[in-house]
Amino acid sequence: MDSTSSLPETYKALVKVKPGETPKIETFPLLKPGDNQILVKVAFAPIHPSDIYSMTGQYARPGDPNIPLVGFEGSGTVVALGENLKIPFTIGQKVHLRGPGTYGQYILVETNAAYPVQGDLSLEQAAPHGSNPGTVVYMGLLAQRGGHKAAIHTAGSSALGRMLIRYFKEKGIKLINIVRRDDFTQELKDEGADYVLNSTAPDFEAQLKEIAEKEQATIAFDAIAGDFTSKVVTALPAGSICYIYGGLGGRTLPSISIMELFKGKTITAFSVAHYMQELAKTGKTREVFSEIHTKLDTTFKSNIQKIFKLDDIVEALAYYEKNSSKGKILLQPN
Repeated sequence: MDSTSSLPETYKALVKVKPGETPKIETFPLLKPGDNQILVKVAFAPIHPSDIYSMTGQYARPGDPNIPLVGFEGSGTVVALGENLKIPFTIGQKVHLRGPGTYGQYILVETNAAYPVQGDLSLEQAAPHGSNPGTVVYMGLLAQRGGHKAAIHTAGSSALGRMLIRYFKEKGIKLINIVRRDDFTQELKDEGADYVLNSTAPDFEAQLKEIAEKEQATIAFDAIAGDFTSKVVTALPAGSICYIYGGLGGRTLPSISIMELFKGKTITAFSVAHYMQELAKTGKTREVFSEIHTKLDTTFKSNIQKIFKLDDIVEALAYYEKNSSKGKILLQPN
């Protein structure tokens, strides 16, 4: 194992708290890497809704270790190596990271949880490398498997939404993007959006239904939920499917008409964890994500709008709540 004599004995990391509690940073002993492990100094980690839910104990993905650390992805530099590495890494190598634990100054991971940063990609752009791109690729796979020619997406102005526009354009799938403000309309059209609808417009529901019927948009990806899902499902043609992958507007579906279900429409949950399990079973995880990483400066590029120090997590979360649609917000632990 490489010497860790120049490294600190302890490090700081965010930990899980109960809902409503203030985010908490704790100090942990810095462990040396063991068999097939590398120690990475974390450079940046993006804030995702799943990270916030995880921080407050409201979200757990199948297979996640039961540890108090949070932060599902990030980027950093390898600072120490263990023995018998199944995937080779070198000291000083820049890497993409899979957590949990990226909301900390250091993270100890097995080699299959790290990927080399390719080319001259910055560590800022390297940080949001998995959650959003992986979700977008899975959405594309579901659309292609189902033979869907067009889709509806309810978080059009989000970082994920902008990736989805570019990715679906490459795949030849039309996309109806829903936003809440007119100033996003031209931005998304500049991204190549086929359609952009403002959900606050008085004729929104009529427009959505008309375009969905015209383009045969038989699949939808809904990040809002609450009462909004009913509007989406009503607009979909008969025989369509609506995947719910977020709860920005609420965590219940109070007003779905049973008559829509009698038209052969399906409402179901979307989970990228299922996709990850599928990739793991087929041994294609590294292949798929290595390909994604070659497009982090093009198709899967993230707009980084603001960076906060780890100690400023309360300010960062407040900023995220008000500005999440403007681009990714990163934490900088070191």
